[in-house]
Amino acid sequence: MSKHIVMAAAMIALLPPSPALARDNNAVAAMSDQQKIIAWAADWKRFVESGEIEQLRAMYEPDAVLMTNGAPPQKGIEKILAFLAGNKAAGNEVRIDFANEQLIVEDDRAYLTAKYWMTITPPADAPVEVNGRSFLVFKKGSDGEWRLWRDIDNQAPDISAEERPGG
Repeated sequence: MSKHIVMAAAMIALLPPSPALARDNNAVAAMSDQQKIIAWAADWKRFVESGEIEQLRAMYEPDAVLMTNGAPPQKGIEKILAFLAGNKAAGNEVRIDFANEQLIVEDDRAYLTAKYWMTITPPADAPVEVNGRSFLVFKKGSDGEWRLWRDIDNQAPDISAEERPGG
């Protein structure tokens, strides 16, 4: 298992900062599973920040569960998308940054642990900063696509604003 961790870390270090590779079907076919999951995360970030929540539908397993800090579990795609759409509906601006800590791929499952920083800025109020850690479990479908199955997010006191990528 540690061999997979080292290989994943090496692959992540070599990835470009943009999800541009994911836009080309030929490039996607040539991507490793680790690269596909990293591209998945970049697309997820882009869709959430832009409020294009419906674009997330194909990125989740039908029985996916979102377990975020301070909220009851959101079970199934419809509830997850409704939960994620709440910021856009309220007119909030959302900015999210991630720093992957560990990515393990085992057959048709993948496990990603990442630090996250989220800034939610309401239209007429001060920004709210949330820092924490996510644990994501992906399933690989028979079509070769990775989809999120379980997402656990919590606020973590060891994640500081000073560590945020891009400051």
